Amino acid sequence: MNKPMKKGRQKGAKVVDEIEVAGKNLRDEALKYMKVRNYTKALGLYDQALEMNTNDQNALVARSRCFLQLGEPGKALQDAETALVLDKNNIRAIYQKAEALYYLGQFEHSLMFFHRGLRLRPELASFRLGVQKTQEAIENTIGNNTKNQPQKKPVKVEKPKSAKRTQLSREELEKRASRRLLGDLYIDKEYLENLLKHPDLRKADTNTECISDLAKDAINFLNNRQEFWRQQKPCTSLNAKKINAGNGMLPRWL
Repeated sequence: MNKPMKKGRQKGAKVVDEIEVAGKNLRDEALKYMKVRNYTKALGLYDQALEMNTNDQNALVARSRCFLQLGEPGKALQDAETALVLDKNNIRAIYQKAEALYYLGQFEHSLMFFHRGLRLRPELASFRLGVQKTQEAIENTIGNNTKNQPQKKPVKVEKPKSAKRTQLSREELEKRASRRLLGDLYIDKEYLENLLKHPDLRKADTNTECISDLAKDAINFLNNRQEFWRQQKPCTSLNAKKINAGNGMLPRWL
């Protein structure tokens, strides 16, 4: 390698390093304003950091959080999605996208991303709490819609008592086995299975991402984990680890 080319590369690397340092300094300064709730000032600094480097994932995630605090979830969603284009497994961006969707009222979509984050980082309680609050929001929405609909009387179908007893027994055994193997995750699996049966779920499906497919993926993941645990402990119940809300919260990224 000749000397001019070597010097050119060294100079380019030096410029990149300087941009990264300057961007970090801007983010650190913005964080100080975030802590005192001066979100407008913080936003200006995040803007400067992204003007220097449009692919700064840390700045994108931090600005997404700032937009949420300013009551602009639409812009928060855009920044989170941009960060996910750069890295689809960016756990902070997944969390920010789930939060932005929640504040936009897209609860089913939000639930899927909280579940995605929970699969990637099951030790983080923030994703567990996100799943809980979105489930409650969906249940409240469905409950309000159901109250306004006329109730239909179920049609009774008589079955032989012996067959009914056998069917219920088999279903109950399967549920108990699943509950024993999955632990706390069984509640999520049961919820997703019931969600797929709800007729209003199709309305939440979009051309870009199908909520039904995401729910099925989550159920398949839980089924695979259940089978893995069944092979590991075929005769004993699994004591699922409980997430500590204090130690399992998302780290202080921003």
